[in-house]
Amino acid sequence: MEEEFCDIVGISVPLWIFVIVCVFLSFHGTNIYFWISFFPAILILLVDTKLHHVVVKLAAEIMDSSPLEGFHQFNLRDELFWFGKPRFLLQIIQFISFQNAFEMATYIWSMWEIKGSSCFTENHT
Repeated sequence: MEEEFCDIVGISVPLWIFVIVCVFLSFHGTNIYFWISFFPAILILLVDTKLHHVVVKLAAEIMDSSPLEGFHQFNLRDELFWFGKPRFLLQIIQFISFQNAFEMATYIWSMWEIKGSSCFTENHT
C-alpha cells in the first residue's frame, strides 16, 4: 500500500523539469504564472469529462446486461481510457495537483518576501 501511495503522490522527474522551466522562464514581462494557471483548469475539465464518459458507459453496460436492482458487476478495462492507458489519466491528475501546490507555494513565498507597500499588494480600486 505504501508503494501505491508513493506512485500516486510522488513527484516524478517531469514534474521537477516543469518547475525548473517555470522558474527560469519567470522573468519580468512574461507573466508565466498567470498564463500557466489556466492550464490546470482546462485539464480538470478534460479529465472530468472523460471520467464522466467512463462512468456513463459502464452504467449503460450494466443496465443493458441486467436491469434488475441489486449488486452489479462492471467490467472496467483499459480501452475506456485515453489511448488505452489509465496510467496517463493518473499522470494528468498528478500534474494538476502538483501545479496547484506549486502555484500556492509561489504565491505564499512571494507574499512572504514582499513586505510593505508594493505594486503587487496595492489596492487598485
